[in-house]
Amino acid sequence: MKRFFIVLMIMAVIATTAYFIYKNSENKEVISISDNIYLVIGDRFFIEDDPVFLDEGNIYIALDIIKENLDPNLFYDQEEEIIIFTDKDRVSRFIIGEKVGTTNYKEFFVNNPVKKIEEKIYIPDEILNVHYDLYINYFEETNAVVLDKVNSKYPLGEVIKEGGVIRINFDKKSPIVLQDLTVGTVVSVFEELKDWYRVRTVEGIIGYMDKEYLKVSLTMDIYQVEEDMDNRNKEMISLTWDYTHGKMLSADGIEPIHGINIVSPTWFSITDEEGNIFDKGNYEYVSKYKSLGYEIWPLIDNSFDPDITYKLLSSSSSRERLIKEILRMYEGYSVDGINLDFENVYLKDKDLLTQFVRELYPVFREKGMVVSMDVTPISTSENWSLSFDRRRLAETVDYIMLMAYDQHWATSPVAGSVAQYGWVEGAIKQVLEEVPNKNLVLAIPFYTRLWKIEEVNGEAKISSQALSMESANKFIEENNMELEWDGESGQYFGETIKEGVVYRIWLEDANSIELKSSLVNKYNLAGIASWRKGFETEEIWPAISNMIKLN
Repeated sequence: MKRFFIVLMIMAVIATTAYFIYKNSENKEVISISDNIYLVIGDRFFIEDDPVFLDEGNIYIALDIIKENLDPNLFYDQEEEIIIFTDKDRVSRFIIGEKVGTTNYKEFFVNNPVKKIEEKIYIPDEILNVHYDLYINYFEETNAVVLDKVNSKYPLGEVIKEGGVIRINFDKKSPIVLQDLTVGTVVSVFEELKDWYRVRTVEGIIGYMDKEYLKVSLTMDIYQVEEDMDNRNKEMISLTWDYTHGKMLSADGIEPIHGINIVSPTWFSITDEEGNIFDKGNYEYVSKYKSLGYEIWPLIDNSFDPDITYKLLSSSSSRERLIKEILRMYEGYSVDGINLDFENVYLKDKDLLTQFVRELYPVFREKGMVVSMDVTPISTSENWSLSFDRRRLAETVDYIMLMAYDQHWATSPVAGSVAQYGWVEGAIKQVLEEVPNKNLVLAIPFYTRLWKIEEVNGEAKISSQALSMESANKFIEENNMELEWDGESGQYFGETIKEGVVYRIWLEDANSIELKSSLVNKYNLAGIASWRKGFETEEIWPAISNMIKLN
């Protein structure tokens, strides 16, 4: 008996639904999409979980909707209750409930602050309109807030005959949401389904129209503005890093370097969780190199300490303080750019590293400085490779410097080349899947590893030391090491035995450097960089400059 009543109830529901559809179809009784205010973005509408509300004529849209549908880089620091907007030109911060915000550290007043209602964050249209190219409108007759991006492109449909209606589904018995569309009414067209178009009216009504009532034009710009073209100098990059161990007390010995246009001294290191920076810079150094026509992009690193890095990046306020201090130091030396060398970062801090760079970039750009960032080749190492979101970083900075070396590193369990030609090319091809070639700079090594293989307690023990090109040539000469060309590595290889110890070397010289430099042209990269100045021999600069033609 119980089952019988359940069946009767189901049949009643079906009958009621069928009558409702029939009534709407035959009598053209119109139903509303929602009794409450709802949000429309493109061809999607959002009704549940209070996506939008009005307050004294101001429109507030939920942060999660904006992040999911408009800006995945919108950042919310839940602990400090700060909303952070970032793009190429600015970083803006808003504390929830406060009417004062900052853009590139300059304060400004807002009439309507970000609000928090029952743990849900809402951003007012006043702030959204400043940071995005949007049109946001409320239509009282439909109860819809419609959000469109500037430069949105949709085909347009024009109603060409009387009797056109918009239905919930592509079915003539489907409920009507808008009827009696006037001839000449224009709607946006999003999808074609046999005899139907999925459309949206200006007032935010979304549904389906029978094709016979519409004439669809070619794709047009609903809203269009001129794009801001980045006219920054895109001259071919030829950079060398100038390693500085301690405070640079003298700028003696500075001479022209044939075939480069940028010098990057390793001047700055973040030394602790308070964000203190070890400054090794020298004003005369900058002045002398600039007088020779070179740009100066000093390097700053994180001391390769993951704990220091986590502490500084995990707090929005500490990131802000750190960026301000870095900017102060770089402005003090009147340099042209910054090179970020943040390595050995916890994988869990991957997004925080990207956010830090996104917050740093606009303030350096505003000061006319170029921002570049060093990344390693793609590998399975969490701290040394997977912690770089290369795709998002490339969208943020001017140049990504691919450090294509340490294929076999200092403590490698196997002796081998620092950077085989094939390995370097493979690294480039992998990274190009995430970084556009116009933003990618190939960094090559000027050093060689001398491998020492000896037997200790019946087992082979492998160790190595990094040698400059001059030191490597000296070892080869003093030990009468015979060299032979290794086509696989694109280098000369040598081996010798002294007192039962095997020494092996894959030599970096003008031949190997010229080969690797050719990859810049092969893949149309933004330029070349080298680690490091002082490790090269005289013929290296011509080898590079003959291959890389600066504009």
